[in-house]
Amino acid sequence: MKIVYVHHHYWPVVGGLENVAKALAESMARLNNEVHIVTSFYGAEGKPKEEVINGVYVHRVKSFRPIYPDLTYPLEVPMEILKDADIVHGHSQNSLFTVKMIEKAKDLGTKTAMHFMAVDALNDHPNPLIRSLGPFYAKRVLKKAIALSDIKLVRSLRDQELLSKRYGVEAIFIPDGVPQSLISHKYSGDEFRRHYGIDGEYILYVGRLHPLKGLEVLINSMYYVLKNSIDLKLVVIGPGDAEPYKELAQRFGIERSVLFLGFVDEETKIGAIDGSVATVIPSICDYVEVYPMIISEAWARSKPVIATRVGGIPYRVKHMINGLLVSPKDPKALAEAIMTLMHDKELGVKLGSEGRKSILTWEEIAVKNMDAYHRLIS
Repeated sequence: MKIVYVHHHYWPVVGGLENVAKALAESMARLNNEVHIVTSFYGAEGKPKEEVINGVYVHRVKSFRPIYPDLTYPLEVPMEILKDADIVHGHSQNSLFTVKMIEKAKDLGTKTAMHFMAVDALNDHPNPLIRSLGPFYAKRVLKKAIALSDIKLVRSLRDQELLSKRYGVEAIFIPDGVPQSLISHKYSGDEFRRHYGIDGEYILYVGRLHPLKGLEVLINSMYYVLKNSIDLKLVVIGPGDAEPYKELAQRFGIERSVLFLGFVDEETKIGAIDGSVATVIPSICDYVEVYPMIISEAWARSKPVIATRVGGIPYRVKHMINGLLVSPKDPKALAEAIMTLMHDKELGVKLGSEGRKSILTWEEIAVKNMDAYHRLIS
């Protein structure tokens, strides 16, 4: 089968959806499909217009981006690639680039699929301009994507529920997977501790250093934890400007308890998860958390998660069953959850083990996507 995936970013851009697109495309290629990616040059400046990466044919097209990545607009279309495909599958209806490519594929008579995500998720955005104007854009491209897609897919049960209740659309739930190697990887927490000189216990944050991700709230919560005479560190992994958060830790007087590692490789990230008490996802609004991969990665290593009730998180994390849930923007509640796992290590083991039961590999997810494609084509 010839499959074309579409998104405005692809490798070497690193991010949640970018990593998902790459993992799914390469898994499909391993199933002996001919897999293509249509993307923009943004984040891949200097890369060739066309190349093959791990068996996937990558096509980068000229595009225009006014401000936000989701507003990327394609200035050229690889018509032959879209026309000859068995299916063109878009990632995120919020991406104008994706919607326009799906529209062109539809015009050419090609079957189309769309993975819908973050449906109606801008209403709680902290930026007042985005909160007031964003929903109009989001609703418009959502309705257009619904009309253009032959298969509607979601990776979040939240999005599945909203599409059904608000728009009368029945979408197929196919979540994201994890590499089999992540599940079978040897324990490497002790090695991580030795490498970074971490003697005591720590909690872990993995993600972009972005205001919507709630790292400021997490650092604030660490102040309350340490105030209760609990010996604990916070390890922060992810790309972005760490200086504002380092300054915040200094203002709280806890800079020695917060370790910023920046972007790290997969081996280091696995070791960081293994050695932690828990992974914390402190995000503050719905838009940024559709299906957080760090939850899957922590569960794949049988580690507990502490997360806020935003986006698709509460559809996955069930309080005191496979994790701990707290309200967003509440550092004291977050501190209480952290201290709960510090005082009850058996609970952490139970939550992590329960979470692991829900994990699927990318190979299993690829088969689910293939089943959906075959049902449409046949």
